[in-house]
Amino acid sequence: MGIFSKISMIIWLIVLLAAAIMFDWFGSRELASSFLDTTQVAVEKLEATGDHVQGIIEVVKEDSDVFSGSDKAPGE
Repeated sequence: MGIFSKISMIIWLIVLLAAAIMFDWFGSRELASSFLDTTQVAVEKLEATGDHVQGIIEVVKEDSDVFSGSDKAPGE
C-alpha cells in the first residue's frame, strides 16, 4: 500500500465515523457523548494533578531558598 492509499483509508474512516454520528447509526451518538465525557474527566484530573505538582514545586523552591540562606524573596 502506498502512502496515498493509507491517507485515503484514514480519510474514509473519518468520513464514515462522522456520518455514523450524524445519522446515529449503531447508537454512535451515545458512544461519542460518553467518550467525550470520559475525556473531559481525564483532562480535569490532569489539570488538578498538574496544579498539585506545581504547588509542591513552589514549596520546595521556597524551602530550598530558606535552607540556602538566600536573601532573595520567593519568585525573584
